Amino acid sequence: MAYRASNAFSLDYDPLVHPDSGRTIATVNYALYIAGFFTGGLTALIGVVLAYARRGSASPSVRTHMNWQIRIFWHCVMAGIVIFLLHALVVGLGALTFGVGLIFLPIVWALIACWLIWTIWALIRGLQRLGRNEPVR
Repeated sequence: MAYRASNAFSLDYDPLVHPDSGRTIATVNYALYIAGFFTGGLTALIGVVLAYARRGSASPSVRTHMNWQIRIFWHCVMAGIVIFLLHALVVGLGALTFGVGLIFLPIVWALIACWLIWTIWALIRGLQRLGRNEPVR
């Protein structure tokens, strides 16, 4: 723990001086993101709000993790929108062509698989670096 002298006779704890400031919140955020796979993204939304709220008071190393978590969230939102629109397009094409257009459905499945693999990789990368007290680059 980091202490600083506030006067000649006492020491006060200052969490902003501590080099691991915000590390617990970053760990909780990663757990919320993982739980987001099972809650439809609701816990990931809570995690990104926490990351936005706490990154200003975090140490520089932990701040990179919070920025990484924010980036993961917005990439997932954008990927979700693209996948949803492409899925709607393929299903609509399938309805118009009496099912022939559904041959493009594996493209949507491949995009979902790529999103899933990238998200899991990003979370594992962040957790590993946080565990080693390294910033995310």
